[in-house]
Amino acid sequence: MSSYSSAGARRSRTLTVGGGLGLLGALSGLLWGAMVLVQGEGLLRPAVQEYLQTEARDLASSGLLTADDLTKIAMASFTARAAIWLVIGLVTLVSAAMVLAAHNWARVVLTVFAVFGIGLGLRDLIDVNPALLNAFDTIAVLSLLAVLVVQWLPGANRAVRARKNAVLSRKAAAFAV
Repeated sequence: MSSYSSAGARRSRTLTVGGGLGLLGALSGLLWGAMVLVQGEGLLRPAVQEYLQTEARDLASSGLLTADDLTKIAMASFTARAAIWLVIGLVTLVSAAMVLAAHNWARVVLTVFAVFGIGLGLRDLIDVNPALLNAFDTIAVLSLLAVLVVQWLPGANRAVRARKNAVLSRKAAAFAV
């Protein structure tokens, strides 16, 4: 129950959808980061082996680079991106929850971090990744793109205004007593 609904205003479906999509994108990013940090090289090795058998066949057949070598090289990049996904996911999770409570500042924060999440997700989608990580990237990108639109629709704006007016009314009533 958000603070504006206690004042009699109806819960906004657009904010509910926007907050829900934000939560979905945040959870997808958090899962991406957690999977890489927990499973590590075991998660990457099959994708690296497939890459060496298809696109980098000449390099692999020369013996200059093995799957183990390439997996260790890739782990540094994946670990850094996992940390970034965890930060983006955590901030997006908190701001999406606050969007559900019709806080305007949360819409701004969610917008900024949604843009970062979309950028990182698109960057990940063009890289050699395990299929599971690509699925998380796709979910994050699509849900965060939808959040950018949905949370700024007129219905969401009305809900934020209603919450703001309810808070101002409560403050005015408290000072009047």
